[in-house]
Amino acid sequence: MLPSAQVREVTMQDYLKIIQKRFWVIFAFFFVLVGTVTVFTMRMIPIYRATTSILIERTPPKIVSIEEVYQSGIADKEYYQTQYKILTSRTLVKKTVDELRLGQDEEFQKAGDIVSAFIRKLFVEPVKESRLVNVSFNSYDPVKAAKIVNTFARLYIQQDLENKSSTSRQAVGWLEEQLVGIKKKLENAEGKLNSYIQENKIVSIPTMQEQSESLLETLKKDQARVETEIQESSKRYKERHPKMIGLYSELKSIKDKINIETNRLLSLNQKMGEYNILKREVESNKELYESLLKRAKETSVSEELQTSNIRIVDPAEVPKQPLGPNKPRNIISAAILGLLGGFCIAILLEYIDSTIKTSEDVELYVKLPFLGYVPSFKKEVSSDRSADLICYSQQATTIAEAFRSIRTSIIFSSPEDRPLKVILVTSTFPEEGKTTNSINLAIVFAQKNEQVVIVEGDMRKHRIAKSFDLDNKEGLSSYLTGTATLERVIKKTPIPNLYLIPSGPTPPNPAELLTSVKTKELFEGLKIKFDRIIVDAPPVMTVADASILANMCEGVVEIIRAGRINLDHVLHGKQRLLEAKAKILGVILNDVEVKKKDSYYYYHYYYRNEGNKEG
Repeated sequence: MLPSAQVREVTMQDYLKIIQKRFWVIFAFFFVLVGTVTVFTMRMIPIYRATTSILIERTPPKIVSIEEVYQSGIADKEYYQTQYKILTSRTLVKKTVDELRLGQDEEFQKAGDIVSAFIRKLFVEPVKESRLVNVSFNSYDPVKAAKIVNTFARLYIQQDLENKSSTSRQAVGWLEEQLVGIKKKLENAEGKLNSYIQENKIVSIPTMQEQSESLLETLKKDQARVETEIQESSKRYKERHPKMIGLYSELKSIKDKINIETNRLLSLNQKMGEYNILKREVESNKELYESLLKRAKETSVSEELQTSNIRIVDPAEVPKQPLGPNKPRNIISAAILGLLGGFCIAILLEYIDSTIKTSEDVELYVKLPFLGYVPSFKKEVSSDRSADLICYSQQATTIAEAFRSIRTSIIFSSPEDRPLKVILVTSTFPEEGKTTNSINLAIVFAQKNEQVVIVEGDMRKHRIAKSFDLDNKEGLSSYLTGTATLERVIKKTPIPNLYLIPSGPTPPNPAELLTSVKTKELFEGLKIKFDRIIVDAPPVMTVADASILANMCEGVVEIIRAGRINLDHVLHGKQRLLEAKAKILGVILNDVEVKKKDSYYYYHYYYRNEGNKEG
């Protein structure tokens, strides 16, 4: 595991160790990724992209105000967005598919929806800050790609012209319908005007009106003249005077004529009003008719001369190089990702792996002295008995040398004037190699010419007696229950200087037996008879036996199976031993997979070897 920030800073050496340790994980990820990418890349069919540039212009409106400028900008944006949508519309795509008969093309035959398959290969990319649009098409055939995108652009322009032409035709049709209606109104208005003129025998109303007004003005002048003469003559003549009678008669005649002309003028004005109304209606309908007729002709001509505001700037050429796949780039990218990914996986595995594997883990995290490594027995032995006696039967092996190195570590753990005699061997959980380590530690101490006895403190399991071909009829349980003496339970093994107290028959209450005074008496009696007492205790996390025995022993050696036991469990086991006031000598890492380049084991091994030589 990687050291945490609370322990120390992670160094480059830590990462190098991870690379060395998990090299095959990194290599496997690298090989699988690069191999997979290479196979898929080599099997991929090259894709070619042909591109044509289209210019889409829009005639801007005449700007007369700030508001219209703003609205024009919005309209332009909406117009171009609409054109981009039209370029990817199913209608336009279907026209291209039908014209080129792409339904019979091998590239599209397998597609359930040819139009959707076409759109997936089509790319519309507006050129920033311009009115240009790049339209591209991907295909396995470069010639086909160019042909399709050029046809597509041509049909887009053609569709635009057809839309405009259709709009013009609709406008012409509407104008023609309006012309028919306006023409009928004009004819009706002209008919009414002519009937009115005939009925009123109007030749020239304006002339008659002018004549009447002129005559009326003349009569009014004559009236004024006669009235003046009457006023002057009345000074000289009486009213019955012939001259006065003549003047009065003339005045009356003039007034009668004025009345006649006035009535005539009023009649003319009335007729003139009705005449003008009818005439204005005729002129209005005539003006509207002429305007619509002119617009219809212009629209008809513009339909025939219709042009598009869209044109092709650069037609697509047959691409010479494929768009993809870029085989070298894909493989190089896969190689880089493979190395980085493999390293990240190795780091991740190291982070989530909280098992104890190295001496550094023991010292940094468990915070206990490290006594030594025991290599894996798998290739050296074929049975539990062979493993238990390997330090006796195969003394030249690295395993035996490892136990001798551990023996030295244990000796150095005690003061020279007070050597540790009673040593308890335990583990966190079963199956960690505790019993095998206990027996082999006892063997190497016996090989040092010490009188050694193994006490099988695990009364629930019986194994050690069988390893030495001894019976287990009497043992530790027999002594603690008082059914056998100490001398009777101590059995001589085939190995010189090594004795055994087997577990004996399984009692119903092993923990209660171990807490009795007889247990302390046992150890006191053994101290007198032997130089070293190795107690094989049960795992500390399974039963209370180990904690009880640890309190009575002078030192505890904890066995940890490398790479199998979680740190939290080890720490819990350590806490139980400390609560029992046990003196923990250190940790032995068991079942270590030793390789030729395993610097952890060999550094420790040679260091201990040199220590032995010096001692």
